[in-house]
Amino acid sequence: MFSNEIADDVKTLPAGGAVDVFDASGAFVGRGYANPRSLISVRIVSRRRKEDIDSPAFLADRLREALAYRTAIYPDRTAMRLVHAEGDGLPGLVIDRYGDVLVAQITTLGIEVRKEALRQAITEVFAPKGVVLRSDTRMRDLEGMTGDEGVWWGDVPERIAVDENGVKFLVDPQGSQKTGHFFDQAENRRYAATLSRGRNVLDLYCNTGGFGLHAAKAGAEHVTCVDIAESNVARVRENAIENGVGDKVEAVCSEGKEFLEKAVADGRRFGVVMVDPPAFAKSRKVANQAIRGYRDVNALALLLVTEGGFLVTSSCSYHVQEDRFVGAVAEAADKAGKRLRIVRRGEQSPDHPVLPAVPESRYLKSYVFEVRS
Repeated sequence: MFSNEIADDVKTLPAGGAVDVFDASGAFVGRGYANPRSLISVRIVSRRRKEDIDSPAFLADRLREALAYRTAIYPDRTAMRLVHAEGDGLPGLVIDRYGDVLVAQITTLGIEVRKEALRQAITEVFAPKGVVLRSDTRMRDLEGMTGDEGVWWGDVPERIAVDENGVKFLVDPQGSQKTGHFFDQAENRRYAATLSRGRNVLDLYCNTGGFGLHAAKAGAEHVTCVDIAESNVARVRENAIENGVGDKVEAVCSEGKEFLEKAVADGRRFGVVMVDPPAFAKSRKVANQAIRGYRDVNALALLLVTEGGFLVTSSCSYHVQEDRFVGAVAEAADKAGKRLRIVRRGEQSPDHPVLPAVPESRYLKSYVFEVRS
């Protein structure tokens, strides 16, 4: 609930405390936690008026629900997004699982002030060997909090092996981006790999090689992985060796658009080009600028795709709506002189559940296009 939707003086709300919300007629709406310093002043967490949202028992119940859901959709996986904020009824809490180690991100004051209760609930439900905090996002600034990183408790190794669709990734739970591994693209990576057999593949904005290593394991002839961070490039090489495909994976440190421009100038061609950039629009006011960015990057990428090859392109910017993203790719095709057919439309994997009433919870768009001249 935004501050301008509340009749009471927002400044009187208890910082992080529980509040009851009523509509204009006096009917009960729900219970939530408040933050007088945030534009989002109340986040509803329960529709039950007498529910004790401060108790470890409440948090444990939500964690059990989250675990039961993941067990149902991924009965054999030991690495995944375990708690997905609003998608699991816990706004401001993200937990990723890496076997016996958890990586948690806390981005709301409501969760922060319940941190000790959360620790008790996590211990009761998951019994992890170690938990890392990676609460370093700008969302904490908007909630009036500083960053919080490091081992929360327990033993946390420097590297953890993750198996995703039969591909191994070595994850650094304390030094990787965000919470360590981008599980949201798991299903899209699996499909894109099926198109890669016998082809020359480009994985642009590769991070630690998610798309590219899937392609290499699926039988790609050669894979070029490109990322601007030298640490990510080093991790790609490490992961390629771990998967036995070090001889067919080339890791390049470069800014994505710069690599594309040089590759076009050099006349390089790829049977599959995968484009998975970081969010170009982290707020609504820069959405138009982001659209231009997606158009320009995909136009260059399309120039590299061989006749009848495939473009796999994604946007994780919620503020770039799906129709506008597809429109940007269509404009890119016109600019590049290419004709596209949609092969597949994908989104975030189901361990990142979407709530119909919270459109912001559905943020990832991923498309596969066949490319013709």
